[in-house]
Amino acid sequence: MAGINQLQSIKIQDLGNQNKKSTANEIKPDEQVKDFGQTIKDFIEAVNDNQIKADQQTSDVIQGKSDNLHQAMASMEEARLSFQLMIEIRNKMLESYQRIERMQV
Repeated sequence: MAGINQLQSIKIQDLGNQNKKSTANEIKPDEQVKDFGQTIKDFIEAVNDNQIKADQQTSDVIQGKSDNLHQAMASMEEARLSFQLMIEIRNKMLESYQRIERMQV
């Protein structure tokens, strides 16, 4: 569950709020605002960390270093779900870009 908590710490919903703040010029100099690229980078790193953790736990079970099969299977499923979420976000971003590209000005 630590991986899910790590993914939840990246608040994708805040992207809209950041955009509203920047357009309204309400950002104070002492506020730390992450840009869209940094948020996506953090999300991809969290997905990668989940994959690495699941691989390590699986190899530990296979090599006999650990007998916690349940945790290894849960980590594998968590990594799979986070990867699927990343793919869906990518697909939505590409679809949005293509729609913008087709707009007539």
